Amino acid sequence: MKYNIKEITDITPEQINQLIRDRRTIYPHECTGEKIDDKIVWQLLENVTWSPNHGKLEPWRFFVFADEKREELGDFLINLYKKTTPEQEYKEEKAIKLRKRMSQSSHIVVVVARTNQNPRIPAIEDIEAVACGIQNMQLSAAVYGLASYWGTGALVYADETHTQFGLSENEKIVGFLYLGVPKEDLVKEATRKPIQEKVEWIK
Repeated sequence: MKYNIKEITDITPEQINQLIRDRRTIYPHECTGEKIDDKIVWQLLENVTWSPNHGKLEPWRFFVFADEKREELGDFLINLYKKTTPEQEYKEEKAIKLRKRMSQSSHIVVVVARTNQNPRIPAIEDIEAVACGIQNMQLSAAVYGLASYWGTGALVYADETHTQFGLSENEKIVGFLYLGVPKEDLVKEATRKPIQEKVEWIK
């Protein structure tokens, strides 16, 4: 079969440009807590598999939390926060925020990169591939009218978190992706600096 992108998609350049510009981070507190159909979440995960990845290693792995399992994940994060935070720095409102984040989201996807599957491919390239996969998920969520928030930070990257999921030394958590149904009439504005400020065109 001759490869011709025009034959396999009805999406116009203008539509894809608009989709990329309109994608926004929508936080769990901006969501209704409604349940997303599991079939849609499976489709978002499927779209990750078409991300570019060196050596066709497909270096992604996922743990998906929904329903009451969200609360169990919340329990773990709150306990880890209490354990790793000095008493004088501990803030109860952060623990409450972690708890609410679980119930306000529909699904939480823990995204893992499997690195060093091939000694010729640097670990950073596997992590980059997984980051591309997360972007695929977030763009797909936007098309479905869903919210997504890519969460990172000390609790996500902690050794205890990696141990909790039974990860090997060659596996790294790239982030928690929180999915939800956005509240009605939510307006998310954003700006970017002109691309010309970031480009040196070599002639």
